[in-house]
Amino acid sequence: MKRCLWIVLLLSASPLFAREKKFGGYVMDAAAFRTIQSYCVDTHNLQPQQARLIDQFVSRESRPNGLLAKLPWRRLETCDTGEPDAIVRLEFPRRRFPSVFAPPDINGVLFVFRSGSPSPVYETREVLMTNAFDGSSTEFETAVMEHDAIYFVIRVLIHDWQQL
Repeated sequence: MKRCLWIVLLLSASPLFAREKKFGGYVMDAAAFRTIQSYCVDTHNLQPQQARLIDQFVSRESRPNGLLAKLPWRRLETCDTGEPDAIVRLEFPRRRFPSVFAPPDINGVLFVFRSGSPSPVYETREVLMTNAFDGSSTEFETAVMEHDAIYFVIRVLIHDWQQL
């Protein structure tokens, strides 16, 4: 009877000790990722409407009750001033071989670089946003899908930061 009790106790406690951290992205340098205190968002490689959408999203979600307020990082307005610890870059990679029959979709991915480093310390997996509209690809529909992709990759970033 005592053995059975010990086995039951050990089996019930084992998930507490063997809990594996599950990330939604890839942490390439955990030490550098943990030390980030300030960041900026780099949009220089994006189209003007994408850069504007990201700037509006980040400004709105950086407010006290916003999504980005869940990160302990301080946002700098530009990457040129203040020497940020990290540079966040959002991208919307396109399919290599788009299908004529499939509705257009948007992929979103987020990278975090240490200032001055060409290699990211963190990267989310690509988030796929499928066109839920009538199959056409208007500017409004594309902006909605890009907005949603930004939202979800930032959620992944926050989740991974909390897991670390």
